[in-house]
Amino acid sequence: MRLITATTIAALAAASVALAGGSHLITQKSIGKGKLGQSRSAYKTVYGKPKSVDKLEGGLTRLNYPRRIAVYFKTGSNSGRYIVVASAIYKTAKNVGPCSKAKSVKSAYPKAVKVNLAGGEYAYRLGTKLWFEIESAKVAAVALGTKKQAAWIASNTLACGS
Repeated sequence: MRLITATTIAALAAASVALAGGSHLITQKSIGKGKLGQSRSAYKTVYGKPKSVDKLEGGLTRLNYPRRIAVYFKTGSNSGRYIVVASAIYKTAKNVGPCSKAKSVKSAYPKAVKVNLAGGEYAYRLGTKLWFEIESAKVAAVALGTKKQAAWIASNTLACGS
């Protein structure tokens, strides 16, 4: 009996450590282990080598990482301004992320604020930095950024399932 209890406790502890590691966890402060404001080398450590780099209008540079993650920098800056993910493997602690149904955002986070974007599109904002971009009744992408521009960027770049 003690062996079963010890084994169960060890398994729960291992699961807690894995969740705490957050390699695929979306929070109001991070996507996986990437946080806003990190350097390009820090994102490389967290997400791997970028597959491509794009110079965008508006003075932004986008680094495209494996697993459908993009990090945006103001051109000439070495501080991540926005992080966008469209891979279904990334989820919040309440199991909401890219490819989830739109209604699951409001169900899991009743205080999320609906923010209208251009062309009838919308996003849900949780807190001040986490954005769930909605297309066709599902979460197309999740963005981390301090301004509404984070949701616009998400609506114009990555989309889950595309």
